Amino acid sequence: MDTSNTPATTPEFDVASYEIADTATLTVRNARLDDILIGADRENPVTIELYSPGSPQGIRALHKASRSAQLRTYRALRGETSQNDADDAERDNVAKLTAFTKAINNFPVPGGPEKVYANAKLGYITKQVEEFIGKYASFSKGPSGS
Repeated sequence: MDTSNTPATTPEFDVASYEIADTATLTVRNARLDDILIGADRENPVTIELYSPGSPQGIRALHKASRSAQLRTYRALRGETSQNDADDAERDNVAKLTAFTKAINNFPVPGGPEKVYANAKLGYITKQVEEFIGKYASFSKGPSGS
């Protein structure tokens, strides 16, 4: 009696075909979210190349951000709150998003991604990046089962 779960005629299972890609590109929308954001060349959209949460860079960024949040939580539980906690959390978020960013194209801000994400008046870009990273589908390699 055959005790294996895989019939001999079934092709070998390839888990890699179910994995997300290491990077994907976000086409940034304008502040009203009703059109693409045209970049510095006045013709092409602003795009941001981002590492996925499953990539080595994404894993490191998530770990570091999680560790910082845990430390703030532990301090708060001990009653050691600080006036700087909100600023520290914001800096940690900027650092996390910067670590997820491979490149920002057609938006040459001096200081790069860190300056973009730290600028509250560009918060609509930051929000789009956070949402993009938060959806594994953003990094999908193609239709399921293909």
